[in-house]
Amino acid sequence: MGFVKGCGLVIALLFCSSAKGEGWLRETYSALGIEVSENLATDQVNHAQLYLEGNHTLARLDDPSAARFKLRYRLLVDSERADTLKALDQDNVDKLLAYIEKPMGDFKISVGQQEVTWGENMLLPILDVVNPRNVDAVRGFYDASAKQGSPMLQLEWLSGEWEAQGIYVPIPPRSRQPEEVGGFGIDDQRVYRYPKDAEFGGKLGFLHEGIDSRVYYFKHHPREPSYRFEAYSDDREILIDEQMVETTGATVSYAGYNWLFRGDFADHRNFPATSLAPKIERTRLDQLVLGLNWTSDTQQSLGVEWHNDLWERLPDAFKQGAFVEKTASLRHMSWLGLTANLNFWESKLEPQIFYLKGLNNNDQMLRAILLSNVSDHVTLGLEYQKTHTETTSPKLLLSQTEALSMRCTWAF
Repeated sequence: MGFVKGCGLVIALLFCSSAKGEGWLRETYSALGIEVSENLATDQVNHAQLYLEGNHTLARLDDPSAARFKLRYRLLVDSERADTLKALDQDNVDKLLAYIEKPMGDFKISVGQQEVTWGENMLLPILDVVNPRNVDAVRGFYDASAKQGSPMLQLEWLSGEWEAQGIYVPIPPRSRQPEEVGGFGIDDQRVYRYPKDAEFGGKLGFLHEGIDSRVYYFKHHPREPSYRFEAYSDDREILIDEQMVETTGATVSYAGYNWLFRGDFADHRNFPATSLAPKIERTRLDQLVLGLNWTSDTQQSLGVEWHNDLWERLPDAFKQGAFVEKTASLRHMSWLGLTANLNFWESKLEPQIFYLKGLNNNDQMLRAILLSNVSDHVTLGLEYQKTHTETTSPKLLLSQTEALSMRCTWAF
């Protein structure tokens, strides 16, 4: 798969560079950057990355119904990933999206390595399950940059107030994992077989008078990691344990004046309830997020969100001794989230704050981001994240972490 990924990127770059002439539209963005992340709990540099990003679109100007080619990539060298330091090859391809889309009246078909976003605009999305994520991402599991591309066939339909989308992933990519968990090495034995392990699903949406409603279904491999502990297995005692999960959900949003109300619901069946144990327990998990967001005329945005998790059956690994009443109360967990997206001096300074606090538990997560657009080409970024978790919710994957990252990007 890595060799195919590297060859696909080279071919795509050559294809984009070869298209010339007045009949072609070429939209091109490229950026070179450096990012350093430090674990404040251990005073160690977690990652020092040098990366190259690109986003390109190639289309015919004289034919709106002609096929369009889209390419997005991220190449890197990472101090904590030995495979990226040995030689410049497919291991340096951190992200690759390369696909062709063809409009056909009310329909559009897309084929290739793609990325799909479901349930956007929430602090911690619960329906964004189409693409796997990099568990060891520098800026966290839920950051948009952590999503990995998937080879898929996608069919979209839009007619009036209705829209539909169908997705088929014949051979899913394996989610990128850290080298170890809790000091134990990971033995990744995952092999996806076609057609048994194919992922598929879709959505149906209706927009009427400012009310946007959608329903979703996707059968997929777990997006939150679950590890099985195998004793006496030399230096790799952690196995990745996966079974197919079925996710069904719905979103409803209403926009009026400067306000946006949004509700997301997700029902996950056969969900891996235990993150690290000798035996992985699976049960049903229902998640509900309600949010209200206000945006000013100058694009300042403030939001509040109420998050809920309800387990159908509390796994044995979560139980607290003989205190049955405490055990029962943990079946339902709730959090309050606050978000702020601000900008000053014509977007020269863009602070962002995300805060999540448990209402019936002691979970906390703070994420503060400061972006500065120094010029049309140079952007500076500073990000701080601190997570303290006492529950086993999949919302907070990185337990007891405190990290600071700094980055500088030059667009050309």
